[in-house]
Amino acid sequence: MITKLESLITSLKFNEAKALVDRLSINEFEQCILELCFKSESILFYSFIFDMIKEKESALLHYIASIVLSQPLCHIEGAYQAAFFHAKRAVELEDDDVELKEYLLFFNDIPDKLLNDQESKILAEKVIKIKPESQVANKFI
Repeated sequence: MITKLESLITSLKFNEAKALVDRLSINEFEQCILELCFKSESILFYSFIFDMIKEKESALLHYIASIVLSQPLCHIEGAYQAAFFHAKRAVELEDDDVELKEYLLFFNDIPDKLLNDQESKILAEKVIKIKPESQVANKFI
């Protein structure tokens, strides 16, 4: 499956790749795309995700785009800023998703500190209201 997905994406057969992805769970897709990005360090896989977002925007696709940019592709100039954009957009689309909010707090911990301390505290307080046991959010309070 992963080899077929890789072949379709690297051949720029995005429509065929999307048809293949439609048969995967979101977790399976995330794992496949992350594995392919770590293996190749190619921005092409992010381009595929972005193409999917253009077609049908969702919080989960923005989250996956953010993860890809902030982990395997973090060495690319501007990757953290683009990842931050996608993380914020994911939260905008799914404001009640506490895990996305916890993930957004990550952007206060990176050297660029894209989410400032005040914004982090406000976001952490929102998370604590929903999930009082959140270790991620509690470190900002």
